[in-house]
Amino acid sequence: MAHAFWEVARRPVPWLLAVLVSCLTTWAAPADDPLDVLDYQIDAEIIPATQTFVARAKVRMDTRRPVQSVVFEFNGALEVRRVLDENLQPLQFTQDRLRDLDLRIALPRATTPGTPFVVIVEYAGQLLSAEGGVLTNKRLAYVGQDGGSYLLYGGRWFPFHGYAADTATFTLNLTVPDGLTVVGYGFQAKQPVTGPGVPSLEPERRPAPAPATPRPSPRPSPRPRPRRPSNAFLPSLPVAMRGADVPQAAPTLPAGTGPRTRWSFASAKSVLFGNLAVGRYQVQTRQQGETEIRVYVRPGNEARAAEYADIAVQALERYERSFGPYAFGPTLAMAEIDDESLESSTSAGVTLLASRLFRTRELPRELLCREVAFQWWGQGVVLKSFDDVWLSQGLATYAYLLVEEARRNDAEFRELVRDFLERALAFESQSSLRRAPAELDDQSAAYRSIMFYKGAFVFRMLRVLLGDETFFRLLATCYTQYLGRNIGLGDFENLTTQTAGQDLRWFFALWVDSTGVPEFVPDYKILRIPGGTYRMRGTLEQKLEGFRMPVEVTLETKGSAERATLQFDGREASFSLTSTSEPRDLLIDPDAKILRISDELRVAVVVRRGIQHIEDGELAEAQQQFEAAIRVNRRSSWAWYNLGLLYLSQRNYEKARDAFDEALDGDLRPRWVESWSALKKGNAYDALGQRDRAVAEYKKVIEAGDDAAARQQAQQYLERPFRPEP
Repeated sequence: MAHAFWEVARRPVPWLLAVLVSCLTTWAAPADDPLDVLDYQIDAEIIPATQTFVARAKVRMDTRRPVQSVVFEFNGALEVRRVLDENLQPLQFTQDRLRDLDLRIALPRATTPGTPFVVIVEYAGQLLSAEGGVLTNKRLAYVGQDGGSYLLYGGRWFPFHGYAADTATFTLNLTVPDGLTVVGYGFQAKQPVTGPGVPSLEPERRPAPAPATPRPSPRPSPRPRPRRPSNAFLPSLPVAMRGADVPQAAPTLPAGTGPRTRWSFASAKSVLFGNLAVGRYQVQTRQQGETEIRVYVRPGNEARAAEYADIAVQALERYERSFGPYAFGPTLAMAEIDDESLESSTSAGVTLLASRLFRTRELPRELLCREVAFQWWGQGVVLKSFDDVWLSQGLATYAYLLVEEARRNDAEFRELVRDFLERALAFESQSSLRRAPAELDDQSAAYRSIMFYKGAFVFRMLRVLLGDETFFRLLATCYTQYLGRNIGLGDFENLTTQTAGQDLRWFFALWVDSTGVPEFVPDYKILRIPGGTYRMRGTLEQKLEGFRMPVEVTLETKGSAERATLQFDGREASFSLTSTSEPRDLLIDPDAKILRISDELRVAVVVRRGIQHIEDGELAEAQQQFEAAIRVNRRSSWAWYNLGLLYLSQRNYEKARDAFDEALDGDLRPRWVESWSALKKGNAYDALGQRDRAVAEYKKVIEAGDDAAARQQAQQYLERPFRPEP
């Protein structure tokens, strides 16, 4: 990684080192950050030939208390050339490009709260890899030699402050080579450019007249020159320090050549801006109400782009009906970027999607619906800090359930909710919704399990508790009241209590502040009543103190089912159910409305962890998890099915076939596992060269006809045998 050093012309003396230490101590960011960025004015240029990004950012800001320095987060791949005040006078600064990845600017005098001030930052650098970013394995800012480039909000490609919280107005002029399209929020205009993409601040100077030639004087005899001490062994400092006390000429910023176009973007309202994509794009559009959805893709992905646009239309329609109108103007944009960055990233009005998402066999409906929902929760309603991210990530994931609730039948939706429940339980004990942002890596499986899936399930339970009318009134009120404003967990709790008309501190203490879920244990007797009826009397117990949720139970009989709702206010609730035919089973929470655990769910959670190991490339650990689940419940079709998939991926076709056989002889839960086990068993036979047996399995899938996707693949394999990827 390129490292910025403070270059000195001679050996540093002790007093100078002391000054440096003093400056670094003085400029340390306070715990209660007083800075509030108000506006950005950025001129920038992308130079593909050298993969260089060059920019000047004029930052207007205020402070909540007097300070004499400000601190920004800053991409370490970009070198700050100079920092000026609004009068173009140089300011002293340090930039740490290796460890803290920040820019610290000393101000000439203490700020006055309520009196905005300006700093101007000029910077440039090559954006080639993940180096300089906050993630070591993901590129968050990149300039490609073919012009394909992207800048993510989290890439800190401009003086960055207050992740997910500090909104600002902005004007951005980005110059790129002709023929490239720039996707961003707040498009204003584009025009050809002939000069530098980042115009100079200095007025053009005329060359001074040459001085008169002096008369020659007698040349003295030469004297030996003292040898200058080498500084090859001077200590290197981990920051670049420049400014008012260090002589500096106006730097010459890099500039592109050839035909170029300046794309201009702006927003007069404060937003979390920052996502930009540059490339030679094809675009698919759809209209939903007053919003045009634009999906920008590389040539060849137009068909998938149209499908993505259709999904976005469904999400947009549902969210505007449930929450309120889309807040970011006439356009919602999605753009394809490469696979070296995040899978997805959303800022105001723009979502960037990894290229691999356009090559998946199944449409990533959940991801697309969640990214669209971030326009309401996280962009429209902004967080006070990242610690409040449940209100964004949990609610956006729950929003996907709203879309699917309207699209799927009851059985399909119940299956989806069960899937969410298992994902929510996979790492539930590791941290609470309130603490997870501070305690867990936000790229980890545990974080996603808790914040996305447990987070969504807590909103599902809140809906159960409040009822539909009050719940959706709460969300609409929250969106209206906090649109363009910052919200914290405490604000949402207070609004929930106010809307519900009752103190709900217990709900947030149990589900947001704490870990742990109930396990319901029934204790009952069945009585035969004269007249041919049956009565089941008993109690349902669990161990969580303060549990006050309604819990549904269903009494299954030979010919019908009787359902009742038990109101818990503590550790147990009593019930009495009557039926006209003999009872067969008591189902607890049949529609998965409560975040809970059971013996069956414990097996599913272990399988979930195995699946996560596969996604992380840890195949041995995955096999251990699947085998552990089978030891607990040998008839778990889902555990056998996933073990079979693992063997199939390892080309262990005999074991794969046997595992799918076990899955087909098991409990056949979930419902789809029967068709997919038969399909994959056919794949194993094909890989073993036993075509007749493979065809027989594919025909079983088609004849069963209970899973459309499996049936479609089976038909394809009838026409062309399955072949392992080379």
